Amino acid sequence: FLGGRRGGRGRKGAAMEGPATSSGALPPDTNETDDLTMEPSDDLGLGPEVPGGTEHPLEHDYDVSNDAQLLRQAWINESLTPEVLMYREDLVDRIRSLIARQEKIVEDYEQDHNQALTRAIRFAEVSRIKFCLRSYLRKRLSKIEAYAIHIYMNEELSSKLSPQELEFAKDYIDAVNRLFKDSILSRLPKDYNDLLHQSMESEAPDMIPEPSLDRHVFVRVLDDLGDIPIDDQNTTFRLQEGDIFAIRYRLIRDFVDSGRVELV
Repeated sequence: FLGGRRGGRGRKGAAMEGPATSSGALPPDTNETDDLTMEPSDDLGLGPEVPGGTEHPLEHDYDVSNDAQLLRQAWINESLTPEVLMYREDLVDRIRSLIARQEKIVEDYEQDHNQALTRAIRFAEVSRIKFCLRSYLRKRLSKIEAYAIHIYMNEELSSKLSPQELEFAKDYIDAVNRLFKDSILSRLPKDYNDLLHQSMESEAPDMIPEPSLDRHVFVRVLDDLGDIPIDDQNTTFRLQEGDIFAIRYRLIRDFVDSGRVELV
């Protein structure tokens, strides 16, 4: 581990692990992940009050900033983990409803010059939230493309996809299979014309790319996790709320979907 406690104090005697394997490295992605270093507004959402006049009928006490921040963290987690995470269906549905509602408000203010500043603020923030939502969904699709067969054949991983993503994975596998059969596999000897096996002598599929779960990630601990095992010799390491560590993803993967740690 490379770690630190709250307030920047280093941990004495923290173990340093060897470099993670690179066999599961993700393919180059669109430039959305590069924008993770941008400095968004603090809440990435639309506050209940904006300058410019009376409250719109569609406004209410809904906590916009909380869902916007949850979406941003879901995007960061998805971008930094080697495997696909659980699809945040409820959050995505709420964000889509939020976008539709705020776009209606922006449209209603279009002809009202007294609401020009209000409209500009709302339009900018809605655009920011839409960018995060698109980036989150695109990152998931890039992982599905990279490990489509592995995900589709693994019941646990396929259950993390939305119905649309699962259908996409199936269609993608079918398309890749047809492409390879028509262009390459049909011209190879019989014992070597399979997409999943190096040869017919291979009992288990050995040509399916998988993500490297031993890749190191930076995490912030949100809850006291106690002592977690870090090797086969029953060596444990304590993770406490507020700690930030560089750690193998495999060791904390169960805590990511449960929201007890977040990636940074």
